[in-house]
Amino acid sequence: MRIWSSIRWRALALARACGYRGNPSLFGVEVPLALVPSRNVLGQLDALSYEAKEARYIQAYLPPGAEVLELGASLGIVSTIILGRLPSRLISYEAVGPLTEIARQVVAHNHPSAPWTLVHCAIASEGVAEVSFDWSPAHTQGGSVTAEPAKSHLRVPAESLAAAIARHQLSTSAWLVMDIEGMEWSIARQQAAALRHFTGIIVECHDIREGGRIIPHEEVVAELAKAGFDIIARRGQVSVLLRHAP
Repeated sequence: MRIWSSIRWRALALARACGYRGNPSLFGVEVPLALVPSRNVLGQLDALSYEAKEARYIQAYLPPGAEVLELGASLGIVSTIILGRLPSRLISYEAVGPLTEIARQVVAHNHPSAPWTLVHCAIASEGVAEVSFDWSPAHTQGGSVTAEPAKSHLRVPAESLAAAIARHQLSTSAWLVMDIEGMEWSIARQQAAALRHFTGIIVECHDIREGGRIIPHEEVVAELAKAGFDIIARRGQVSVLLRHAP
């Protein structure tokens, strides 16, 4: 697979250098070229490496017809992959306004009539209605909640995971797909009861800094599992967890 991806990427890179303007396509998702935000992301799409582990786990483990909450829609590519599993409905949260506009167009291009709702909102602690969010167009794939407001940071509406569950009346058979750039650590430590609402989780965990130490992604996924889950698959930073049987 890596050899094929490398050959494909090199061939497409050469073609694009010669003026090729075709839409990139991966995991059954076509992304209109005009919506690709950077050459770096275009290279990842052409190489089939953009969110590749997460995409493969979604295709392998997310049950068709499931109800899904996605945290961190970004460009809408993973949302579109989820919709390819024909969920009963998909609720996607994205904190960055400019990314929500791209996500809407990517999903509409691939699944114009899908049961999909996109919410411009961050997930934060209980009682927090707004957060400061560190993002710039150079990030393109997301940003992160920051404790220190600054002129360059976005102010983003926020709600807790429990509030999102209640707002959308998600069933206890729902799945959670989560890639939120380090916030999964605070959710695991502070909102374990809300996590246990879900029958399964597909998550990309990140190394995070807390105080003076770096918490590795292995520790983050272990903390998520403490909420009442078994880790049934893991590759790199992406894991699949299933709730313990009652």
